[in-house]
Amino acid sequence: MTRRYTISEVALATGLEECEIRFYEQVFREYLTFSKLSPNHTEFTQDHVDLLRRIKDLIQKQGRSIDEVKRELKGALNKPVRREVTSHVVTPTPVPMSTRYARVIAVTSGKGGVGKTFFTVNLAMALIQAGKRVAIFDADLGLANVHILLGVKPRFNLRHVVEDNFKLDDVIVMGPNGVKLISGGQGVREMANLSAEQRRTILRTLDQVEREVDILLVDTGAGISDNVLRFATFADEIIVVTTPNIAAAADGYSIIKILFEMEPNSKIGLVTNMVNNMYHSKNIYNRINTTCQQYLGNSVGDLGFVVGDPHVEASCQTRKPLMLEYPYSEAAKCMRAITETILNDKVFVNRQKESAFGDLMGQLKRTMVGM
Repeated sequence: MTRRYTISEVALATGLEECEIRFYEQVFREYLTFSKLSPNHTEFTQDHVDLLRRIKDLIQKQGRSIDEVKRELKGALNKPVRREVTSHVVTPTPVPMSTRYARVIAVTSGKGGVGKTFFTVNLAMALIQAGKRVAIFDADLGLANVHILLGVKPRFNLRHVVEDNFKLDDVIVMGPNGVKLISGGQGVREMANLSAEQRRTILRTLDQVEREVDILLVDTGAGISDNVLRFATFADEIIVVTTPNIAAAADGYSIIKILFEMEPNSKIGLVTNMVNNMYHSKNIYNRINTTCQQYLGNSVGDLGFVVGDPHVEASCQTRKPLMLEYPYSEAAKCMRAITETILNDKVFVNRQKESAFGDLMGQLKRTMVGM
């Protein structure tokens, strides 16, 4: 028997106020035609609860406008669905997915100078060497420098997408080993302070490339600016890079704290850079993780470490990724070990948080086609 919910139970399950639920009923009525929602109707199904959660996520967390949400819902409903109809139930028959969504991993840090961009670039190379198709979105807007470590020179960047209506294909640059790069622009002050609408434009743009690769790495800026935090919480998983420096470790904990406050279901892993050895790394990880457990009630994963290695600076100076220039260096071995951990489905996959971009063909069909 299908469970029925009162509006009070729906409010508790979704975190919405009852007035918000009634508002969404009216605004999105055209996409709720399968239901019997009305101002006097007090029963809801699980499908209604799931849809209201999805609408809340799009509007409150992703900052979408009402019209943008309607377009997404309309696009999902326009996809063909085969149905087996009985006198009471409409059951969706599974349809093979033609659209596959990539895994989105954000790389961030609380402090600059910890090697975050170096890590992102070489993680991309290691993932490609492991057989994955990878793109990097340089979300350090206005101070983007991924292209420098990749040894490429983008002619256009996301500023042209936001301000000049360029297509994404116009700003994508192919880097070493076939990595795709989307540059956030360098020396462009306006890009560092995007409006909510401009961020939404970028996120919608990323949806295209996210369909064409296996993994999208988002290299955020350092610190706790709104741009950094929004792009980080948008990802499926988050990697925080820190070093033995006491200020870097303290700032690393601070950004972890804020990320958990913004998205309690975040999956966060820690990478310690420039350490002497595994024991040095474990000491740093244990201090940060113990503090997270004690004060935040959450844990962070230990993804591994990168030892201090002169080949790192040498590769940066030549603008060639370490994994290609010095593949047998100690730091490169560390990067391969970290990559194995990240690709282990039993270790670093977020199963508590909905996909970054949302699989509308699957999730919304299941939500919107019901009793």
